[in-house]
Amino acid sequence: MAYNPQYFFPQNYQPVYQQQVQQMTLPTIHAEIVQVDGEQAAANYPVGAGASQMMIARDDSAIYVKTAGANGSTLDVYEKRPPAPAEPPFDPSRYVTRDEIEALVASLVARSGKKKEAAE
Repeated sequence: MAYNPQYFFPQNYQPVYQQQVQQMTLPTIHAEIVQVDGEQAAANYPVGAGASQMMIARDDSAIYVKTAGANGSTLDVYEKRPPAPAEPPFDPSRYVTRDEIEALVASLVARSGKKKEAAE
């Protein structure tokens, strides 16, 4: 019998160990945001027990989240602020090395030793 490679490896052969790539989708939260006049209006807004309500100030100065539970309600306030400025890049020339500090300490110790000798 002659060797036939198609007999051993058919054209449509697919390995069984192929991994299937699963794409993960992030959970989506759909929220109703109510516009209010300010923090006091947000605190007075009615929220059912066990529920939360998100609110935003009419002037976009803050976001409020009111949560009602069995023991009353809480109001979380998130003030709108500009993003923090970026930190300046590291500049090694503004820092002193350990060798420089040790040399400075040694010179100060030597000076204070000379002053003690001169005082005696």
